[in-house]
Amino acid sequence: MSQLRGRWAGTLVMVALVVFAALPAAPTQAQGKVYFSQTGHFLGGAFRSYWERNGGVEIFGYPVSEEFYQKRDGRIAQYFERARFELDVVGNTAYINLGLIGREYLTATGQGFPPVAAVRATGLRYFPETGHTLRGEFRNFWERRGGILTFGFPLSEEFVQRLDDGRNYVVQYFERGRFELVGSRTRLATLGNYQVPCQLRPGLNNYSPPAGPVAEGEPVNCVQQQQANAFARAYLDPVAPGTLQGFEARGYQGGEQVNMWLNLPNGTVRALPYKAIATSDGLVLVGFSTQAQDPLGNWSIVGQGLSSGTVRVATFRLAR
Repeated sequence: MSQLRGRWAGTLVMVALVVFAALPAAPTQAQGKVYFSQTGHFLGGAFRSYWERNGGVEIFGYPVSEEFYQKRDGRIAQYFERARFELDVVGNTAYINLGLIGREYLTATGQGFPPVAAVRATGLRYFPETGHTLRGEFRNFWERRGGILTFGFPLSEEFVQRLDDGRNYVVQYFERGRFELVGSRTRLATLGNYQVPCQLRPGLNNYSPPAGPVAEGEPVNCVQQQQANAFARAYLDPVAPGTLQGFEARGYQGGEQVNMWLNLPNGTVRALPYKAIATSDGLVLVGFSTQAQDPLGNWSIVGQGLSSGTVRVATFRLAR
């Protein structure tokens, strides 16, 4: 068994080297849009301008969808790890509004916080609009990084909450996000990852940005992408973070390109930095690796044929 694993590991290294050597370097821009390999999505136009001028990755995170038409109101929107941009056009002027993802997240998870009585104290700011206060590091961060326009009004007081990593943090909810205190530093929660429609998550071919906003689509379109598939498997399982492993899948068209991405336990999506090429009998075998600091839990790797649309999914678990 140990000899077999050794030969398999050697095969994976060879496959990974061949794949990386055969692919050209990915462009950083196409048709005026920036491509983010971290999530496999593009950013351009008015949304790109607003993103770059108002905090970029630190405040909004990377895009986790393309621009799309929201079914509920017809507006053009785009999800980011920590925000949702929405476009309004008045005359010839484009205005970017930030979606109320903090408020929507609380509604979706059944959380709510009663207002507190008006209070005056040194270093404390009270908001009669929602009946909550803001102080300390959270107040400093809120005031320095955009205030109401970026984060909206507070919807809770500071309190301790256990988050997805199993640890307790001091947090505070706002109309457009959640602040989390890590040591003495404020971190923004990736609530956009929780709310982006699953059918908009998969990364795209980095050479082919959409010509315009896409349709929002229906969640049923992504069910196949999220379930384990009998025609695919990941090696090894379980596996330690940062370990080279393999993905084997069948059923593609012979010779077609296959786009690859990982679904993480925290709801984020990570595009792999290459596309695989199916063999003449429709087989894909590639090596891939997670990162040493990646979250533990249940993952999946997805391969989607760019010609056939065939999706193959394999699940695996990261554990130490």
